[in-house]
Amino acid sequence: MIEIIRFFAAILLALGILQAPVAEYTPLEDRAFSDEELNITPDSSKFIKIHAVDEGTDIYAPSENESFGYRYGPTILTNADGSIDAFFAAPGCMGEWDWIMYRHSPDGGKTWTDEKAVLKPTPDSPDFYSCCDPGVVKSGDYYYIGYTSTTNEAGVDNNVFVARSKTPDGPYEKWNGSGWGGRPAPIVDYTGDVSAFGAGEPSFVIKGDKLYIYYTWKDAGINQTRVAVADATDENWPASMEYKGVAIDYKNYMSADSADVKYIEDYGKFVAINTIERFTTNSFIGCFVSDDGITFRESCVVKENISHCCHNSGISSRPDGHIRLDDGVYLAYAYGDIWAYWSTRMNKVQLSLIDEPDYSELEKENLKTEIVPKEKTWYVNYIGITTDKQEYSISMYDTKTKVHVAKVDVDFNYKNLKSGVTFADYDESIVSFNGLKIVPESAGETFVTVKWNGFEDKFLIRVSG
Repeated sequence: MIEIIRFFAAILLALGILQAPVAEYTPLEDRAFSDEELNITPDSSKFIKIHAVDEGTDIYAPSENESFGYRYGPTILTNADGSIDAFFAAPGCMGEWDWIMYRHSPDGGKTWTDEKAVLKPTPDSPDFYSCCDPGVVKSGDYYYIGYTSTTNEAGVDNNVFVARSKTPDGPYEKWNGSGWGGRPAPIVDYTGDVSAFGAGEPSFVIKGDKLYIYYTWKDAGINQTRVAVADATDENWPASMEYKGVAIDYKNYMSADSADVKYIEDYGKFVAINTIERFTTNSFIGCFVSDDGITFRESCVVKENISHCCHNSGISSRPDGHIRLDDGVYLAYAYGDIWAYWSTRMNKVQLSLIDEPDYSELEKENLKTEIVPKEKTWYVNYIGITTDKQEYSISMYDTKTKVHVAKVDVDFNYKNLKSGVTFADYDESIVSFNGLKIVPESAGETFVTVKWNGFEDKFLIRVSG
């Protein structure tokens, strides 16, 4: 039916009866097609070629006179109306390593809204150090953010977590092991050498009623992308994940980082991309292909028009993890030769079917791109709020402890708030508040949500007798 509509529309345009729309981005069919509707049987003899058609555009740059700044591990979701929802890992604040940020573009990446911190660590929990490496999918009524975290102060021995929200900008509730909300629990629990990276960097695809969950598994001498599946119609799908095995084993690419996996509707194939020789002047994008979403094989490399020193890449898709070639497809990645001082770039790419793996771009030079810092904001655009501690431990006799709440700008500078702060969602039998001062009521512990100007944060109060 869609092809018939397009056919008659083309005739009307040619006759001058129908005028072409002025806007560059027009609504597209917002429905995930089944394989039967698409009538796509993947050709197992074919591979995928990805080529960056231009030098791309920076959608983030660190500020001038700052020693760090980054947005890495992008998930880029292209919507039916041509808009984009994007998620990144960014520096944390007050001792928290990473927060997950959200931005929206109404016009396909030309302009962007201000950032917002949408996922942060939970005090006294398995993710209290960080929320990083976002992988996002929309299933049913919910957006799900998968992320990496650890309780190891060395940043190793990681696990995979997930949180959900009915809107892309939150608020999000974390999987707790049996349901949603409260103290988070991993959906993939790493069991290897505790000095290795562990598990993390998730990516999701929905195909039919099945949710595919991809994640990094880095143990001593092992660098893999593994895959599990779950029932996409079950809101509590983390409870019934089924491990399916190793999707990609990077025996020949031990420098490869996390894979971002999508499903190309036009070809009936899964595609995975990552960065290889990451952080180096010879870095490039690797591409892998699969017909079943379980076992992948090498397909091509993307180096021309890709910035050197790139890492943690992602490829755009619809919110369900499906790529439609008519939407336009983008690669996004962080790059820079100074640690934790990285820009984020987005390149438009072309995809095609090829007869054999293509490594020809290994002979190409990547872009020796220099980072152009943006003007420092100095507390102009606020992305969230935070407290000076994740946990406050007081006694029944303590009447002087205050909660210090700060607003955080895009450079993760912070400034204490004096007014407009409210507290909610706490056990009133344990504590109350007099302005910013904690008033103990009885022994116990309770989580507290602090709010200011549409932003929220969560902290823990413990009261001893």
